[in-house]
Amino acid sequence: MKQLILSLTFLFLSAALVLAQDPDWHRVPAEDLLGNRGEIARILQSTFDETVPLEIWQRPETDEAVLYLKMLAAKRLGLYGTAAAVPILVPRLDNEQDGFYARYALETIPGGEVDAALCEALSTIERPAALAGVLTTLGVRGNANSAEAVKPFLTHEEMDVRRAAGYAYALTAGNSGIEFFASGTIDPLFIDSGFLFAEQFEQKGDTATAVRIYDALSTANAKEYQRMAAIYRGILARGIAGVTNFFQQLTPDLPRRQFEIGLKLGRELPEGGNANVARILIVQFIMQTEPLRRAQIIRALGDRQDQESKTAALPLMTQIASGESFAPPGVEPPPEIDMSVAVPVRVAAIDALRNIGNASVVPILIEAAQSEEKPVADAAMRTLSNVPGADVDAAIAALIESETPAVQIIAIKLVAERRYFAAAPALLTLLQSSEGAVAEAAAPALGEISDIADLPVLLELLKQASSEADIQKVLAVLKSACTRFSQDPAATEVAKALEGASPALKAHLLDLLKEIAGAKALEIVESYAWGEDAEMRNAATRILGEWRSPADLDRLAAACLRLAKESEEYKVRGLRSYLRLARQFNMPDNRRLSMSQEVFDLAERDEERALVFDVFARVVSLDSLDKTVTFLAHETLKERAAETAVGIAERLQGRNERITAAMQKVLEASGNDAVKERAQRVLNR
Repeated sequence: MKQLILSLTFLFLSAALVLAQDPDWHRVPAEDLLGNRGEIARILQSTFDETVPLEIWQRPETDEAVLYLKMLAAKRLGLYGTAAAVPILVPRLDNEQDGFYARYALETIPGGEVDAALCEALSTIERPAALAGVLTTLGVRGNANSAEAVKPFLTHEEMDVRRAAGYAYALTAGNSGIEFFASGTIDPLFIDSGFLFAEQFEQKGDTATAVRIYDALSTANAKEYQRMAAIYRGILARGIAGVTNFFQQLTPDLPRRQFEIGLKLGRELPEGGNANVARILIVQFIMQTEPLRRAQIIRALGDRQDQESKTAALPLMTQIASGESFAPPGVEPPPEIDMSVAVPVRVAAIDALRNIGNASVVPILIEAAQSEEKPVADAAMRTLSNVPGADVDAAIAALIESETPAVQIIAIKLVAERRYFAAAPALLTLLQSSEGAVAEAAAPALGEISDIADLPVLLELLKQASSEADIQKVLAVLKSACTRFSQDPAATEVAKALEGASPALKAHLLDLLKEIAGAKALEIVESYAWGEDAEMRNAATRILGEWRSPADLDRLAAACLRLAKESEEYKVRGLRSYLRLARQFNMPDNRRLSMSQEVFDLAERDEERALVFDVFARVVSLDSLDKTVTFLAHETLKERAAETAVGIAERLQGRNERITAAMQKVLEASGNDAVKERAQRVLNR
């Protein structure tokens, strides 16, 4: 086999060498190219000799092999082709099979000769698709000398040709295209090209011309989204003066689309004069009497990212978030304007504080979080959870010591949501000293933010707990916290607490080890399962049967199997725990089947033996089917085996000799008519 591979490799390299040395390889017949095109393609892609791809383009064939090489040749010509390619490629532009490849190469070959040839070809090309392609290529090349050749096609009968001509004219016409694009009566087909045309003047700094074009596009017979875009771009082109003028025209009865333009401007206006923009938005907020529009303007203000706008908007946002009637600084609202705060407006202001707020807004938001208006309270909690800053963290944590229980509870929830770990000592103190709702809130919060350094203190609290309610409160903290700690260090601390603990406390601590998981925790529980204390043996063996950590599978399986084999007291518990792993944990199917067989062989009662069929039923494979069929000979379990075998066979696809043999055995062994009927259906399918 090795000799064969070496021989084939030698032949392959020899063929490549011959092709590389043959100067006429690109002239071989097309049928030979089909077999050799892989090697020829590699050689073509590495050559910098322009004559090679050009000679490929002179081949008359149009079959797959030659077209493939023409495509590769076009790519190479696009990279290093010269004017020498023009007389060869241009005549192919109207060809339906390889015209696209020819245009692809011509699009990037430098030189005015290419543009001149493409313009001349416009008068000879007949296919509309090819004509549109060449016009697009002229647009991409962007030679101003092409504009006059492109212009007549703006009125072509084919829509795709007109669209391509508009694109090309926009990118080549320069000043000569101003009258066309600024007429205000152009075909809607050219609106998008008009945007391209105007953008070029913006880039050159000629904003006056750009504004003229955008204004014309906004009044043209265009689609609504195009007119709105033209208005927006025209305002931006005018700069801050245009924005100011636009906002001054906003009235409460302004059409929705124009109002949305104002919001978009308020959010996205580039830096420079932003504080002025924020002030304009504030004024417009006053003038809008509809709560929904007021809320939208508030959100636009809140979305501004520059510091000037944030500073300008913060006093207003804070005032509105408080829910009181407001009067923006330096703005005198007309007396007929209602300055009360509707709920949607207040919610919008609270949401906006997530972006522009700081520690100064914490008291107002805490007050809002206690509002009877659920949308207001929910918004305040969202903002308090997300407004950034270490000073905000500290301001919230300070409220844990508030004399008002409602405020304490809010602060406790927030330090947990913000993952403010520095608040853990305060929560620990609160857990020890408080009662009722405050303590109930502190327990889960401490579980979220406590550190392993707090574990000894928490374990001591558990030891000192005098009532079942206190025990459960501390256990809730420990179970939540220990799932985040490193397993072995946490298990070591629990092991220390087990020393000298009461039997009831030991049972709780062993349960806690189940939450910690890992090798160390499992080792401790296993040691108690074989200890002298009967109560602890009972607790530990129960916990082995409830262990949930997939990473501990191997050691856990060994511990459960040892119980099943060596413990007379807990043999049944060991068997059931071992089989639970096969049923619930992720493992290869053959291991599931093997573990189930072990349980069957060790079991002394049919109650445990019957449980293996639950595992077999979960493994839909021929091996599982074969294993199940072997139990048809067991007198007391054959019906369970028959039902399981049929269930597996029903889920297996297609026909198979092993399936047939299994179903025939079921028909012979089972006395259940319903099961036999199902088996027969499997045989008949």
